[in-house]
Amino acid sequence: MKTILIKLLSNSLGDTIAIMPCVDYFIERSSDNVLLQINKNFEFLFRNSFPKIKYFSEDMNFDKKIDLVYNHTKPLQTGYANQLGFIDWSYIRPKVDSFTSDRPIKNKYVSMSIHSTSQLKYWNHKDGISVQPLSPNWSELSGMIRKKGYTPVIIERDEMFGLPPFRNGMPTKAQKVFGISLLDTMNYIHHSEFFIGLSSGLSWLAHAMGKKVCMISNFTEESHEFDLSTNDYVRITNKSVCHGCWNQVGKGLYFDNEDWYWCPKHKGTERQFECHTSIPPQMVIDKISNWFI
Repeated sequence: MKTILIKLLSNSLGDTIAIMPCVDYFIERSSDNVLLQINKNFEFLFRNSFPKIKYFSEDMNFDKKIDLVYNHTKPLQTGYANQLGFIDWSYIRPKVDSFTSDRPIKNKYVSMSIHSTSQLKYWNHKDGISVQPLSPNWSELSGMIRKKGYTPVIIERDEMFGLPPFRNGMPTKAQKVFGISLLDTMNYIHHSEFFIGLSSGLSWLAHAMGKKVCMISNFTEESHEFDLSTNDYVRITNKSVCHGCWNQVGKGLYFDNEDWYWCPKHKGTERQFECHTSIPPQMVIDKISNWFI
């Protein structure tokens, strides 16, 4: 019996969560000994949810290695499944172990995450990135949520994030929780009514926890993240403007990860980041109006 090492080259939380059903599926159909190498900080999330998966340590030997590489041109989970040999892949919802404690906020609240790893992915405002330190879209949305009788709670590692000349800050009308552990983050998400975020790791985490997720993402195609038929998932897009460039990387576009303000078609023009500046807070509220009980 051979030993196969599957190594995820990405360290991101979202990619890690997405691949777990693929690896589990591979193990069920393999007669070989299979090891998985992921960011060790995330292994604890899956020990009970995926008990068949064994994790690699540096003292282990293997006969064959499969590197899982991010594929921009396909739905995220499908791109990884294809590399494991599954061509006709149907989306499998990932899951994570449950780690919960006491409810952190007494009244009903909505958990939200606003930061990401490139300015393109942010919910940029129509008045330009110079207003991003005030996070006006999120602040306006937070005010709308409060009028519905819910407390908006921003859960983030950092209060401010981004690169000069502008950084992205917290909205003024939301309760701010930042600098907490991943376990505490999960507890906040667990007790919330639902989650609103970007195409990011915490959206994947909330989805894997079984929460309703509203995702604001127009820089990716709508099929790139979760299964669109999932009944507790709403994706906010505007196809009337430039969108989906992320999934054209490798098909005529090149992603420059050294350029925080990467916008491949409209950088330096009035249309820069129009994929997200074209999405007003009212559109988000309208799409999830039936989530407010």
